[in-house]
Amino acid sequence: MFIGALALAGLTAVVALRSAPNWSIKARIHARLNHRRVALVDESEEAGGDFVFWLVDQKLFASDFQELEPYLDATGRSATASRRYYLAWCWALPIAIALIAFTRLEFVSAALGLLGAFYLPRRFIRTAGASAEKMQNREAIELCQLTRMLMEAGLSPERSLRLISNQARDIMPRLIRRIDRFNRVMESGAERSAALDELGRNRNLTVLRSYVALMKQSGTLGSKVASGLDQIVQEAQHEERSKLKEETNRIGARMTVIMMLFMLPSLFMLIGGPAVLSILDAFQR
Repeated sequence: MFIGALALAGLTAVVALRSAPNWSIKARIHARLNHRRVALVDESEEAGGDFVFWLVDQKLFASDFQELEPYLDATGRSATASRRYYLAWCWALPIAIALIAFTRLEFVSAALGLLGAFYLPRRFIRTAGASAEKMQNREAIELCQLTRMLMEAGLSPERSLRLISNQARDIMPRLIRRIDRFNRVMESGAERSAALDELGRNRNLTVLRSYVALMKQSGTLGSKVASGLDQIVQEAQHEERSKLKEETNRIGARMTVIMMLFMLPSLFMLIGGPAVLSILDAFQR
């Protein structure tokens, strides 16, 4: 029975690997029909990419991955890399921890370990994605200023982004990955509107989406972009100032809690300690 089970498992793996390309094509057709994101350029050419796309599109993983995909995309990973990262950290690692925990620990401890193994990777992905989105929104302000300067010098938007990709990597270390992806899509022969949609598809990057909308409008209507970029920069700077004020107010509230927990007890002991000792001495006498 054990040999038969091994043979059946091997046969299943072979069939799955041979059928994975067809399943991937069906999954991508289904994704297009539902207006979901499809990998562009050379992402599907990565080793095992078709099987990873098919696996994540299954009902067990699809809804969970859709919630985490914007955060994974914000960190600069490609579609295939995001799915591999998700499967490794959100499923393979918890399953491995569960196997070890349930064989060596008590049931309650193993259940708590399994819960933490499923929760912590997802929490880490959301935190890292939110931090990356904040940094990219700030870097998009520099992108707008550089694009305005280059287009006023007579360069086209495509040429400007290609030059920014070569010369401004130190200024925009996170956003430069999206610009590189835009350049690869343009070099593959895609239309500029499709490449711009790929550049600004993350809805949480508000500054970049405004930049993309302005670039598409300039390409369609032939309007000038200098004033529009200036307006985007002013609005982004105003939004950043508002966020800084909110964070400053939160720091004050947190400092109040810290003072109540750590400083006030010490202050009471310092002020009231001698009085308490004097009262105790009076009662002893």
